[in-house]
Amino acid sequence: MDIGGARLLTQKSKVEGLRLHINIANDEITKAEVAKAKAEKDVIKLAKSIQANKDTLAEADADLEELDREMAECAQAVNEIKDKVEDAKTQEENSKTKLDDVKSRLDEVSEKIRGFKKKEVG
Repeated sequence: MDIGGARLLTQKSKVEGLRLHINIANDEITKAEVAKAKAEKDVIKLAKSIQANKDTLAEADADLEELDREMAECAQAVNEIKDKVEDAKTQEENSKTKLDDVKSRLDEVSEKIRGFKKKEVG
């Protein structure tokens, strides 16, 4: 057993230490390969998700443009209706003025007719 002596024991110890380091390094390599494979799958999954989000964004942009166009049409319709309402109010005021004038003339004529009737009766 003493053949080789302390030098052999030292070399055996170094070899065992190197084997332990190799085993640890192999374990780390395996973990790294598994992590790499998972990361590659995640990249593919995320790329698909990004594309889906881009498609959704494009659809949302198209919807937004359509809504903007509809809103502009509605605003134009509202303005047209406001103009019509203003015209109607103006016509109402003009009609009211004319009606008041006609009522005044009717009252005058009615007063004259009453006056003539009083003269005829009296």
